[in-house]
Amino acid sequence: MTRLIGSLAAVLLALAACTSSTPSSGGGGAATPDPTIAFCAALDNYAGTLVKLDALPATASVDDYNAAVATAKAGLAAVVAVAGPFVGAQLNDAQTAQANLEAAAAQLPPGATPAMAEIALTPLLEALIQEVASTRNAICNTRPTPSTVPAS
Repeated sequence: MTRLIGSLAAVLLALAACTSSTPSSGGGGAATPDPTIAFCAALDNYAGTLVKLDALPATASVDDYNAAVATAKAGLAAVVAVAGPFVGAQLNDAQTAQANLEAAAAQLPPGATPAMAEIALTPLLEALIQEVASTRNAICNTRPTPSTVPAS
């Protein structure tokens, strides 16, 4: 499969960008969790499932592809579960891209060669990886890293 690991790896390396919290409005010094933290962590985990799918070896079977697609589907479900305020067009586009990937994987015939699976899934996987990277860049890369959060 065409490797998009380089660009997705950069996305995964930015995980620290989602580890901030915002002060509560109560003024008691307590912090309320920033919903971005859970969302970005789930998005990073999901991206990791896509990297694993993209990295399947040339000897992978159709069952291997279907299992990796199912793992990615579960990863996206975890993102949706914590999406909260981030539900919108970008997440909808990722869900559509994931559904397209699932449909293509389900249509692979049992005797399909790894090359056939690659040909069928690569364009859809590339589109999905780009969508996830775009979502991450729009939402998660704007968060301060722990080293830039002022001490209280």
